[in-house]
Amino acid sequence: MVIKRSIPEMIFDSCNVLFLIFCSFLFLYPMWYVLVSSFSDVHAIAAGEVSFWPKGFNADAYKLVFEDQRIWTAYGNTFIYVIAGTFINLVLTTLGAYPLSRKNLEGRSLIMAFIVFTMFFSGGLIPAYLNVRELGLYDTRWALLLPGAVSAFNLIVMRTFFQSIPDSLIESAKIDGAHDFRILLRIVLPLSMPVLAGV
Repeated sequence: MVIKRSIPEMIFDSCNVLFLIFCSFLFLYPMWYVLVSSFSDVHAIAAGEVSFWPKGFNADAYKLVFEDQRIWTAYGNTFIYVIAGTFINLVLTTLGAYPLSRKNLEGRSLIMAFIVFTMFFSGGLIPAYLNVRELGLYDTRWALLLPGAVSAFNLIVMRTFFQSIPDSLIESAKIDGAHDFRILLRIVLPLSMPVLAGV
């Protein structure tokens, strides 16, 4: 079924598309200009001759950057922190959110109150530094990985999702002899792929 649109609607849609194209150009042009400048001749950039396309192709800047071993160390650190940080965050957040989603956990309201409290009030930079130093994490990779290993917001989101899983499903697994860790791995996590991807 084809929906007929009036002329004012078509004019509005056309203006809307043109406006969004213009905004996209404004947002993307600075990045494009930096990319074009990186391939242009230094004298052409200084003279203001570079605008939309490279002038006097020159890739010496890239050669200089990639010859420096520190760039590879930096990229290696990036991969380590992203992969290890994501893994640690997922594991610890899951292990914290699952018990807090169970109604039979005593004192879970008090624990959640402490977790929510950290969202509104943080110690700040100096206490965080002192904490890292006293734990012996100073000048190690763990100083970047462990302090931010669990996000209170992500834990609350994951806990809320776990609570939406029917209790009857978990109870039936317990009747079949499954323990909590097995229930988490075999039932809860396979059903929680959307929230794991989002966290």
